Amino acid sequence: MSNGQQTAEQPVTDVYCLFAGAIDQLAVQRFNNLIAITTQGGAKHIHMLFQSTGGFIGDGVCIYNLFHACPIELTLYNVGSVCSAGVIAYLGAENRKISQYATFMVHRSYISPAMATTERLSSAAGQMTLDDERVESILKLHTKLPTEKWEAHKFADVWLSAKEAETAGIGTIGEFAVPLGTKLFNVWPA
Repeated sequence: MSNGQQTAEQPVTDVYCLFAGAIDQLAVQRFNNLIAITTQGGAKHIHMLFQSTGGFIGDGVCIYNLFHACPIELTLYNVGSVCSAGVIAYLGAENRKISQYATFMVHRSYISPAMATTERLSSAAGQMTLDDERVESILKLHTKLPTEKWEAHKFADVWLSAKEAETAGIGTIGEFAVPLGTKLFNVWPA
């Protein structure tokens, strides 16, 4: 306000938000809402701090596709660890930043066979094969993992430092920084 007259509030062009949580159906819903509300509000760029220990492959693939189709610019920042299905979701963003202290972890799908019948194990093996194929397809599309990492991926968790992830094309080194006075939004409320 100046001289008693109101001025129109400037639209928010950059939205800063925080996500730390599992990759599951609730995360899918939260990201759907975030993108819908942000685009309807006229924002042009979402900056998201992203931290996840992983979750369900189907939900990771869904979030990957949602991030990939986001109609506005989306930048994800790995500020700690992004693991398992979280890596798949993370790769959906066009812009990916990695804190110098961040790590990534990928592995093949697995189940707990407790209380399983032979029929359920057989069915689960088929599903795990499908999951492994789609995860590896997304990883190969977006990364250049060295041969020794692909070999280790067949039987173990594969961890990457920030520098290794940058070399593999997962993202570029860069820190999450919020301009002073900017409102932060929590995608995963406590």
